[in-house]
Amino acid sequence: MAAFLARETLRVQPQDPSSGCLQFFPLTASSGLSCRPIFGHVHNLKTSEQILGTALTLFNRHGEASVTASDIALELGISPGNLHYHFKGKETIHLALFAQMQRDLVVLMGPVVQPPGLFDDDQDASDIETTWFFLTVLMEKMLDYRYFYDSPRALMVRFPDVERGFRRLLRMTHKSCNSLAARLVTGPDGAAHPRLAQLTDAMTMCLSCWLPYDSLLNPGDPDHVLVHRGVLQVLSHCAPYLGDEQRGFYAECEALYQQMVEQSESSLD
Repeated sequence: MAAFLARETLRVQPQDPSSGCLQFFPLTASSGLSCRPIFGHVHNLKTSEQILGTALTLFNRHGEASVTASDIALELGISPGNLHYHFKGKETIHLALFAQMQRDLVVLMGPVVQPPGLFDDDQDASDIETTWFFLTVLMEKMLDYRYFYDSPRALMVRFPDVERGFRRLLRMTHKSCNSLAARLVTGPDGAAHPRLAQLTDAMTMCLSCWLPYDSLLNPGDPDHVLVHRGVLQVLSHCAPYLGDEQRGFYAECEALYQQMVEQSESSLD
């Protein structure tokens, strides 16, 4: 599973051949390492998929409440009647995007909460490395649908289906964080750590609320910095309880994040 995550979402290579430090390359359209955005090349898609991709871009950029069906049609270059033929209105588009998000996140979190699980005792990667890969993939996918996380409560009030679905996703996120924390942090003799429940809650809350928090605090930062800072923050709850080897990898991740920030700042000068 770790190999799949690394192959599909990250390229990992030595930052410096002599140092052995790991460098993570975010998969964005500009990096050339991925086929994102998630709906692929617009001209090769069906009209309904183009509508969903365009709507998602506008919702993420301006907020779902500020975008009308006419705005989506205008952006895509089709008539409102053509859009209405595929979707009866903006609410239908929004619910279709939520269903897509649910499927994507369930596919990602499923291997963590179901046997045999995310971790393989025969794998080359350490547990902390596998966890880092998984959280990066998950947070990038959440970023694809960021408008859902900007104001989930407001959407839940308007759409009962979204409320039920979001609660299911939150429970699945909580269960995933519990599985990760239980693997990374153990008590004496390999027993469950006495603070496992608190660690799980803290990781879940951080993962679920990071995107709007960080976007407000650091509005100019590129997405890959936002994602890696979020992953680092989620894992920081486990950091005090990690073993020596895992702490070493975590320290490399911290150094990588600082390098990303410095590069982002220098590009703005």
